[in-house]
Amino acid sequence: MTRLLRTLAACVTLPLGGCAALDPHAILTRQIVAAPAAPATPATPDAPAAPAAPGTLDAVTRQAAFDHVWRTIDQRYYDPTMNGVDWKAVGAKWRPLVLEAPDDAAFWDRLDRMAGELRDLHTRVESPSRARLFEASKSVSLGFDFRPLGDALAVTIVDPESDAWWAGVRPGMVLAAVEGEPAQAVFGRLRAEARDGSTEQQRVRLATRGLLAGEPDSTARLAFERADGTRLEATLRRTLFNRAPRVTHRRLPDGTGYIRLTEWSESLRRQMLAALAGLKDAPALVIDLRGNGGGSGDMVHAVARQFFEGAVTASRVVTRTGKPITLAFGLVEVVKLQPVLEGTGLYKGPVAILLDDASGSASEGFASLMQWHQRAQVVGQVSCGCLLGFMGYAAVPGGGRLAYSELGVVLPDGRRVEGTGVVPDVPVPLALDDLRLSRDRTLEAAVAALARAPAPRLTARVAGG
Repeated sequence: MTRLLRTLAACVTLPLGGCAALDPHAILTRQIVAAPAAPATPATPDAPAAPAAPGTLDAVTRQAAFDHVWRTIDQRYYDPTMNGVDWKAVGAKWRPLVLEAPDDAAFWDRLDRMAGELRDLHTRVESPSRARLFEASKSVSLGFDFRPLGDALAVTIVDPESDAWWAGVRPGMVLAAVEGEPAQAVFGRLRAEARDGSTEQQRVRLATRGLLAGEPDSTARLAFERADGTRLEATLRRTLFNRAPRVTHRRLPDGTGYIRLTEWSESLRRQMLAALAGLKDAPALVIDLRGNGGGSGDMVHAVARQFFEGAVTASRVVTRTGKPITLAFGLVEVVKLQPVLEGTGLYKGPVAILLDDASGSASEGFASLMQWHQRAQVVGQVSCGCLLGFMGYAAVPGGGRLAYSELGVVLPDGRRVEGTGVVPDVPVPLALDDLRLSRDRTLEAAVAALARAPAPRLTARVAGG
């Protein structure tokens, strides 16, 4: 095994493409942060390209970037039917639009829109600036978030370090105007112009991001309506925020354990397991995954096994070839098609999992697995509906990054979460009045459900049983 690990480590020092047999899925090479190079090196799916130096992209780099993105998705996408999309026709449609984009921002946006034709949020192209933010766990925002609630665009969260907070914006206010235009009209236009997603939740999230995000220090002139009908007008500055993942835990006043996880990051695995161990004697447990967009599937399995005794069948994985994802001539199985988890029985009490429309990917994988095995109740809103997997970003000529779905996920009963979302056992819709009162009705409903929950099922459920 030591010799094998040395061989794999040496693989990344070979010329690009030289390790195709050892690393057929380009997993190792995707972990390398390529140094800037100009002009960009042409790429293949097995040999991600080094990005060009920052600046205006020339025609050669644009062509290389387009070809790399289109070809990689064509050859690597987990579904050979491409979700029923004619991918060759998509390429023919978008090639002139992408290559003739008026500036670099439009170039990267159009390249991402081409990927969006698959109606899959995991398959996407990040511009160099967005890629740098992602790698630094940072984001640029106006400092608040909102959701459509009926005819209103309701403010749901306000960052206390943002201009929005200090201007007086609070949850429960209604976004009324953007640059003097009715906010609903602006949002409707962004909703129509956003790249494709497979669910309404995804399309809404893309539209809200389009309004809130932008370049650091850019501003937006906004108007909000308070509960009493008065207006608050403010010009807010987009700020760089730290979005480092975190896990927190505590005991609620009634003794119920509470854990909030913001991302399934491997850097948090030890802390998450320690939180579970610290609450193992709690009479009931709430795991809050609201706003958690996903992360490591391995971490999901490491956490899920703490709630069962004996062997547990996890959700089935679907790949392009119908074979596991491997390294080193198949000697190292990175992703199994049918994972089986060995339960530890660390936590034996009833569990509730909190979800909202921003809970995606690994969060949906964990919630759906626990729900299907009847080990937890899901409380809140229908989740994102974006449960696919990828093994890491690939460098794109010009400095961008490409993510492409390599793994599909199927529950033991054959259902998929992708495109539908996890449906709560206890649905709790968002309400404007609750936001204004700072009332967490979802947590309240979870605690109430746990109080009347029957003895939990610690052994795995079998399909059809």
